[in-house]
Amino acid sequence: MLCPRCEQGDVVKAKIIAEKTCLFVCQECEASWFLCEDIGVKAFIDFGVYMESIGLKPLWSELQIMPE
Repeated sequence: MLCPRCEQGDVVKAKIIAEKTCLFVCQECEASWFLCEDIGVKAFIDFGVYMESIGLKPLWSELQIMPE
């Protein structure tokens, strides 16, 4: 799915390894949503800001990309 924020990157489903939490994140601008149905409808949260808010580093290595 093309990101509605930047219109350049794909939004992928990922799991935060340490938290077991899933989110949907743009591979280009890092806009993130927790529910697929919220993408483009509700406000996004920046991946880095969210990761720091839960005490983790804002690195892609903290994620496991889930198969579609």
